[in-house]
Amino acid sequence: MNKSPPVHPTLKGNKWVLYPNNHWVKIWDTMFLMILIYYGFMIPYMVGVSGGYHMLNQKFWLVFNLIINFIYIIDAIMLFFRAYYDDEGMLVYELKKIARNYMCSRQFILNFISCFPTQALLYGLDRLIFNADPDVTDTSFLFLTLIDLIKLLRLTRVSSLTKSSYFIQSFWEKQSIPKMMLAVFVGKMILFSHFLACFWSFVAFAQAQSFDFTKEGVPPTWISVWYESSYIPGSINPIGWSNDIDRYALSLFWAIQSITSIGYGNIVPVSRIEYYIANMLMLVSGVFWAYAIGNIIQILDHVHSREMFYKVKMDSANSLINSFPPIDPNREPDYGVGDAEVLASRIRRFLTEQYNKTSRLSPDSEFNSKKLEEVYPLIEHLSPELRQLTSLHLHRGVLEKIPYLSSKYLSPTEQSEVAFKCVFIEFARGETFYEDIQYGRGVLLLKNGFCMATRKSKPEQKRWYTRGEPIGINDVLVDGDFLGRDEKRRLTFYSYSLALYIPRSVIMKVLKKRPDIWKDCARWCYLQACLLKWAREKNKRELP
Repeated sequence: MNKSPPVHPTLKGNKWVLYPNNHWVKIWDTMFLMILIYYGFMIPYMVGVSGGYHMLNQKFWLVFNLIINFIYIIDAIMLFFRAYYDDEGMLVYELKKIARNYMCSRQFILNFISCFPTQALLYGLDRLIFNADPDVTDTSFLFLTLIDLIKLLRLTRVSSLTKSSYFIQSFWEKQSIPKMMLAVFVGKMILFSHFLACFWSFVAFAQAQSFDFTKEGVPPTWISVWYESSYIPGSINPIGWSNDIDRYALSLFWAIQSITSIGYGNIVPVSRIEYYIANMLMLVSGVFWAYAIGNIIQILDHVHSREMFYKVKMDSANSLINSFPPIDPNREPDYGVGDAEVLASRIRRFLTEQYNKTSRLSPDSEFNSKKLEEVYPLIEHLSPELRQLTSLHLHRGVLEKIPYLSSKYLSPTEQSEVAFKCVFIEFARGETFYEDIQYGRGVLLLKNGFCMATRKSKPEQKRWYTRGEPIGINDVLVDGDFLGRDEKRRLTFYSYSLALYIPRSVIMKVLKKRPDIWKDCARWCYLQACLLKWAREKNKRELP
């Protein structure tokens, strides 16, 4: 009988391992995070405001909470099978190590305690003992709901879940930083206000030991005093076990007053314990409000950073313009220099159009005569493979429009090398361009704006170029001396334009390294440029 080959100890039970990037694990993590958020709001509300009224009187809420408790038990068991990344970034998938790490962690103890089915216990005690014995009231039973506070320990799972969940991390990384900062800040504000409101409501209930705060013999609380002084028939009524929504609205009103330091004065502590607790809560609220203001400033700083950068540049431009020599109105502008007022206007307009039209490409970058890693500094911090792939995603669409630089002839690595040698150039409205002063002749492709191309030999022949159209694919292969000054393109830009520039030196280096590309493709582009030059010269000679 054939025996199966031995299995390495680390692979035993491998089919039961749940990996972080598993599709169903991602869905489970998202659902479980929603459950934790629900617990964060529901438990303080049930303990401090409603006293379990809805759970004990509406079976839907009882069943719903029991289902959630069952899901949490399943999740606690699943953690024995969930692979994780260690401190060195290595994936741990051996079942014994996973179980050992989980059982030795604080999370195991917290999960074990918080899995206690308090809802079922409370519902059973209410039906079997408290409703059966007329001497035991529901109000005395409500203190047993404090047991449910154990489930708040589940909130410690939020931090580990957001760090370990691939889906949550991926979602977070795709979002705008200011928007996510704002969402987190608003969430913290709502949660803190909710906790404060529920605790303040519980303070009144703990003293009265009843939700009927106006009943004879019940000690005065802040709720009873508010009811006697401010209650108007038809408005919110916090008296009674079933009036939990109104009681919560009143408590939340006080909580927001305390956090924002408004303090209308219509809700005040009455007893000694209420004064002590109110002092403590207001101190905590003051600290949280300072934290909130700091967060708001930080978010606004992120949101308006680009606008502030534009204002700083415009201020520097005005300082530069003020340094120009005084203008003599009776003197004609020097040839080739131009009028100082016109130049000042062009500088300001260029900066404004640069601010308005490049936000989609890179909100915080300047482009003029800069290479890829200068425009996107983050690229320098990536690994070699990620650098290559990033450059291809940014520039491959451009290279594919140039036949001899396309993927038909160049490998991804070769295309990436070309991409890193491309240069961004900005043009102001009304600017003319022959070739780059630093990089010489090359191929130009507009990413923004439009321009008109003419030749000195044929000024009446004009061609318009818009976004995505390459300029000079054939001419760049011809030597400048042979092409002649009159045959060089003169580009006039009629709006702010951003272009990608591939220097001729980069193209010729590729063709020298790969003679097969010259033989199969580039020489035909060269020949086409020469024939067009010859045709233009012939037509020029034939003209009278």
